[in-house]
Amino acid sequence: MSTEVRDDTAGGALAPNYFRHTLPNGLQLVGQRMPSLASVTFGIQLAAGVKEEPDDQLGLTNLLAEMLFQGTEQRDVRQLTDDFEAIGARRGGESSTDVARYSAQIVGNRLDRALELMADVLLHPTIPNAEFEQMRNVQLQEIRRRDDEPMRRIFDHVRERFYAGTHLGRTSLGTHETVAHLEPDHLRAFWRERYRPEGALFAIAGNFDWDHVVERVGAFLGDWRGAAPQSPANHPNPQAGVTIERHEGNQEHIGMAFPFPTFGDPDYYAATVASEIFGGGMTSRLFREVREKRGLVYSVMASFAPIGGYGAMFLYGGTTPDKAHETVQVLLDELRNLGTNGVTQDELDRAKVQLKSEIVMRGESASARMGAISRSWWYKRELTTIQQIKESIDAVSREQITGLMRRFPPLDRLVIAAIGPRSREELVGNALG
Repeated sequence: MSTEVRDDTAGGALAPNYFRHTLPNGLQLVGQRMPSLASVTFGIQLAAGVKEEPDDQLGLTNLLAEMLFQGTEQRDVRQLTDDFEAIGARRGGESSTDVARYSAQIVGNRLDRALELMADVLLHPTIPNAEFEQMRNVQLQEIRRRDDEPMRRIFDHVRERFYAGTHLGRTSLGTHETVAHLEPDHLRAFWRERYRPEGALFAIAGNFDWDHVVERVGAFLGDWRGAAPQSPANHPNPQAGVTIERHEGNQEHIGMAFPFPTFGDPDYYAATVASEIFGGGMTSRLFREVREKRGLVYSVMASFAPIGGYGAMFLYGGTTPDKAHETVQVLLDELRNLGTNGVTQDELDRAKVQLKSEIVMRGESASARMGAISRSWWYKRELTTIQQIKESIDAVSREQITGLMRRFPPLDRLVIAAIGPRSREELVGNALG
């Protein structure tokens, strides 16, 4: 099997211990060697995520990620499970908004066998009917569990409203109706169409020999052929508004979202730092102002989600009905304050220390680094080192965050959703005025 190098040097030289390669079939390979480890983690990522699902087959990609491990042309589910366990591999599949990924963590000297098994899973799945019914029932149970948990549903509401008119607001589980109507042939058709090597990504991190990895991946996946159709265009245009789901009880779940940078944006790292300052932990503004000072919530947080080429900042507050209006008022006040006054130097310094510490700790994990280089290459066509990330965080200034908040004024297109007993008027009143 030929593993001829194609455009390995395009885009400039790589940092030491970072590698890239493209097989003749279009499969891209990236790696970070971590010689102090005894293990490796690899993943194969495809443009076959939730946003690619047919409109009447929501939940398909999540089910497919389970079904690929339920048997191949060479191995039934029992044999496949036994073969992975015999080499001590931790393996799994998952689907997100943008991608599907299949990964395995393994002791380095058993890499070849793990690659062989994963290639069998990807290239020769059978999606057997008996196992399909079992896995579909599991997913239907998970949907019922989700629908019974307002704290999970609130994020679905916010995403659906924020990404209205696009495929980006879908949930990975789908709905009871769409999953109940899925059939094995739907999964097989999606697999035939979208599980193709052109543009797919193989990423590996840990202790490995790169030339050996390239040769073995070429041997197991080099005969894979084809390209998936172009992914559908998604251009969200969030509009400010409030969505209420009346639900009697003693809790009020409040979610908010507003546009923020995505991967590759010049303000990406400023957005990461701003998110940490605003709602990243126990020293964040939201925790301090909403929970510690006023005791309004039992849970509050903010998270930066740069997905689908269109980023967002998401907020959550869990409170009681009698404190719901004040909670919304304080959340809005803090957003106004962030947009108007920016951040302090002390907040900036603390956030940088926290983020860099997390990066260093994640950098000791092959699994985390495999995920990081996958994202870096998938979205930016770069292999960003830990040192480069730390330098980018260090370079963020108060002025840059101020400029970021001018670009993305939080209240201009703020989406608010709530689940609880309060009406729109009781919850928001004239707080947005």
